Amino acid sequence: LKSTALYRSQGRHPGRLAGLRIAANVSMGGSDTTAKPKRHAVITGLAGFCSGATEAAVTMPFDTIKTYCQVQKTGITPVTAARDIHKLKGIGGFYFGLPAVLVQVAGKGAIRWSAYEQFKGGLQAAGAPKASIDLFAGMGAGFAEAFLWTTPTERLKVLRQNDIRSGLNRYSSLPSAVRTVAAEHGITGLYAGIGACGLRQASGVGVRFAVYGRVKALLSSDPPQMWQSALAGGITGCVSTALNHPIDVVKTRIEAQDGKQKEYNNTMQAFRSIVREEGVRTLYRGIAPRMVKISLGQAITFTAYERYSDALAGVAGALGIFGGSSTSALASAA
Repeated sequence: LKSTALYRSQGRHPGRLAGLRIAANVSMGGSDTTAKPKRHAVITGLAGFCSGATEAAVTMPFDTIKTYCQVQKTGITPVTAARDIHKLKGIGGFYFGLPAVLVQVAGKGAIRWSAYEQFKGGLQAAGAPKASIDLFAGMGAGFAEAFLWTTPTERLKVLRQNDIRSGLNRYSSLPSAVRTVAAEHGITGLYAGIGACGLRQASGVGVRFAVYGRVKALLSSDPPQMWQSALAGGITGCVSTALNHPIDVVKTRIEAQDGKQKEYNNTMQAFRSIVREEGVRTLYRGIAPRMVKISLGQAITFTAYERYSDALAGVAGALGIFGGSSTSALASAA
């Protein structure tokens, strides 16, 4: 109280000073993490699971349109792709692969947030430069989720979405898709495109974590409004999409291959083949729906994660488990 009275007697406001401290910290490449307790891995994992499932339920149609554009050998606009999908499969076609997506996004969300917190704690303990912690912790989390979860579920999702173009119905359910891939390609068939998927996840997640904290600090006060977290997440999604879309096209082409005859054998060969035969512009095919999907998805994910994390920590605090606290820990996303 004395400090507050002193600030005001000198014509200063404590809120403004806090804002200046945040701005100064951001300009130095860091993020404001004071008085923001680290959450237990169970809480961050559950919050990531819930936020990922929420994102998947909303953004699935954009993902299906994106995949449909990327697997085409000739250019196609997102609007034409949407019309084709609707003509061939109806409204339900936009949700082809949804079971795999729900399993994928919810599972990778839990892995991503838990791994991010662990990598971040390790980097901080090792004395890593503050400006690099979010980036490298995010990259580590991206690689972890790609190898532990994303690659096989992404493979199943893309195969199901490719049923629209092929006119076949080989992957109509998640269990049958797993059996079909395992029978025809072995368990390793679920990991087709693992190199491209790892690069996509590491670069995308690393950039998102590095950018989000800084954008959020510039846009908002503490605690931030929901729309401010959503806007920061949307901007973050646009930046990461623009940077790594080419590797996403390569990943989709590899994962969409069905049968023993394969046009693409690995990430670099697929990249060179696409550029040589179809041109550089092909590497940006489907970027519009993916931009919408990821920016909207990140807005939902970061906003929902913070709300789920606060709610779960409050419940854990009331129960006296997992070191729960009813106070907000908005730095988890930063």
